[in-house]
Amino acid sequence: MRPGEGIALLVFVALGAAMAVIRVRWPEKFRGFGRVPPPDPAHARQFAALRDEDYDLVLRGDAQVNHFKATWPLVSLLVSRGQIELRVPRVEPIRIVRAEVTGLWWVGAFGRGLKFRTASGRLDEVTVWPHGEVGDQLAELGWR
Repeated sequence: MRPGEGIALLVFVALGAAMAVIRVRWPEKFRGFGRVPPPDPAHARQFAALRDEDYDLVLRGDAQVNHFKATWPLVSLLVSRGQIELRVPRVEPIRIVRAEVTGLWWVGAFGRGLKFRTASGRLDEVTVWPHGEVGDQLAELGWR
């Protein structure tokens, strides 16, 4: 072995071991990459099976779901008076009933991110950055 090859080999082995540990521990640390807990059964029964054209408002933007990030134009936020559906690629659609949400929380200094406050906290790891000024449109539909 030439000088330095042993150290390089040791570094690669250490990095490989570290990556293996991270791969095993990642889902348990973050409760499933891109996953959100299911709603309470009482709220789950309130979901209506809506077609895309039945929603009052369709927004595009960026989203982060439990450390999984997706950007425009792949993220859709479909809004009606009674429910919201967040569609993010490679993530099961997230359905939110109005009765479950205690309020909207706008976050971020450079972009206006939208978080949904719930009593259960199931949506704490979900943030949506809709493009454009949408606060008034959401308020008109009863989402405050």
